Order: sequence, then C-alpha cells, then structure tokens
Amino acid sequence: MKRFWILSMIALFPVTLVFAQQNSGLAEEFTKLEDYLRNPKLTEEQKKKNFEANMVSSVRSTLSKRLVNPKKELKDLKFQDLQTERPEGTNTFFVKYKNYYFQYQFPVDPETYVTSPSEEIVLEKPEGLDLGSNAHKEEKKN
Repeated sequence: MKRFWILSMIALFPVTLVFAQQNSGLAEEFTKLEDYLRNPKLTEEQKKKNFEANMVSSVRSTLSKRLVNPKKELKDLKFQDLQTERPEGTNTFFVKYKNYYFQYQFPVDPETYVTSPSEEIVLEKPEGLDLGSNAHKEEKKN
C-alpha cells in the first residue's frame, strides 16, 4: 500500500506541474488583456477628439443646470467657443465660455477616456467687471 502511494505521488507530481503552468499562462493572458484595455494606444487625432467631446459635454452638462432654456442657449455650443487651460501634470482644467468660468477635476485623463468631471466649480463674471482693476482692494489712505 505504501508503494502505491509513493508511485501515485511520483506519477501525479508532473501532472500538477503542467496544470499549474497552464493556469499561470491564463493569468498572464488576463493581465495582458486588462493592460491593453485599460491603457489604449490612441493617435493624436483621437486624443484631440476625446478631449474636445469631454470639454463640450462637461460645459453643456454644467450650464444645463443653471440656464433657463439650456436646449436653446447651448444648441450651438462648439469647442471653438471655449478657452481651456490645463496645469501641467494634473487632470484639472480651467475653462471659459462667454462670462462663465469653470474648474473641472477629472478622475482620469480626458484626452484618453470619455469621462465626466468628478468635481466642478462654476463662477459667473458680472457684466462690466474688470478683473484687472483691483475692485475689492481698499484704497490706501495717505
């Protein structure tokens, strides 16, 4: 009986090794596929298209909550109507549209993925305000 167990263990050991190697191959394939799907290789044109679509969609979504008739007022909104700025190394964007200023924080790079902002701040500039005039600074008394 003892011999039977020893022989069966010797015979089954290579089988378990082969099975383990097949599983590691599957795990490796899974990891490669996941990496491929999470990190798409995009052309500059695709990145530009994603970025423009994300910015227009974000502004449209934000202003649709603030405007009286958003369908009419935002019907002709295009990326060319927006001014955008991105501090280097961040997913934060500053956007200007007419007299509205936005700060958007995206969870992922909006050039790579179609996404919505995770945080947004909206400011509306009052008519006639000159931001360079130091309007809120107190006058110095002589």
